[in-house]
Amino acid sequence: MNWIFQKTGKINLYRPNIHKGMQPVRVLHHMNLYMFQNSHPSFSKELTEAFTQNVFSKTLDIVYGNETIKTPCIRKNDKTIELQETFLSYLWSVIHNVYITYLHKIEHPRINKKNGRVIFQIDEEKVEKANELFQYAKSLKTSFYKWDIDYLPNPEKYDAENRDDIEPTNIYYTEAIKFILAHEYIHAIKHIKTQTELTQLEMEIEADYEAIELLKKGIFENNENAFIIQGGIIFGVISLLFLNSSSICQTHPNTEDRLVSAVEQLNVSNDSEIWDYALIGLKHWDEQFNHNFEWNENVSSKEKFYSIIKQVKERNKK
Repeated sequence: MNWIFQKTGKINLYRPNIHKGMQPVRVLHHMNLYMFQNSHPSFSKELTEAFTQNVFSKTLDIVYGNETIKTPCIRKNDKTIELQETFLSYLWSVIHNVYITYLHKIEHPRINKKNGRVIFQIDEEKVEKANELFQYAKSLKTSFYKWDIDYLPNPEKYDAENRDDIEPTNIYYTEAIKFILAHEYIHAIKHIKTQTELTQLEMEIEADYEAIELLKKGIFENNENAFIIQGGIIFGVISLLFLNSSSICQTHPNTEDRLVSAVEQLNVSNDSEIWDYALIGLKHWDEQFNHNFEWNENVSSKEKFYSIIKQVKERNKK
């Protein structure tokens, strides 16, 4: 049975002769690279020029192995982007948790209330599984153990009946990877072995900004895919929160500043679900490290977001 049209039973995407890797995100490695190469209509041509003019490596180095989390980087000696498979597992898990939390704690209850009847069933078991996956993801910072794909949600093996939970996660995940790769790509063509008067912090700010501008070129004229690209970028930044109790960075902008810069550069609409995604991430971070932020439930998601960001900034001053 072609899995694309499969409606019942178990979907297993793993093909040993195609998928290299040790963790279930391996089934998305090829798609990540393809989508990055096609970030916007003329980007493949731009990449070809970068290969020759900027000596940007054609190879994406995915580090396989049962290791704890290491964040993405670009090697200065050969301008090769390095992604660790464990980090990719962590990223997918974080995105899935936020997405499922949004659906069953915000979006579905909102629609049911608006219609005065149950349009969508609230599935607490899915929320619990997403939370367990989130706990697994965070544990990868200090110790590695195998992802239980027969019990926890994952992109490799899942019930066809639950594909609407898994496949949107895959899409956001791929977009988040595009942002990460674009960020490192900007370093490759502008900052490595290139004369610049920018400080390390300024280079990181520029890499974020230029990466977002690059991905914005891939937004359709009718804006149909805008929230997907926006979501991927926000997820890419949010994922950094759970690795440390503090958002303060020495070589990079503080994580809350990166979030604010992203939503403002993307010109996220006032009623977008992107604010809720960011808030769920901030809420998880709050609970993870007992920050005890004050959450005002009587304002819009956008207003709540800026309220929490203000509290983060005030705490960082202490």
